[in-house]
Amino acid sequence: MAADEMWQIIMSWAGEDSHRGRLVRAFQSNMGNDARLQAERLALLGVHAKRQAMRKAGLSLA
Repeated sequence: MAADEMWQIIMSWAGEDSHRGRLVRAFQSNMGNDARLQAERLALLGVHAKRQAMRKAGLSLA
């Protein structure tokens, strides 16, 4: 998956009432105006994207 496709998927979660949706909204609004928090949010969003990709591929994260 290309980076721009992954970014579109991540940003599509903004409307969800879920942990990843809240992460996207916090990232978009730069909540707290802290570079460290933004980096942590981005890392967590990457984890969510990886999990989703693994589920779609039928792989386990064990």
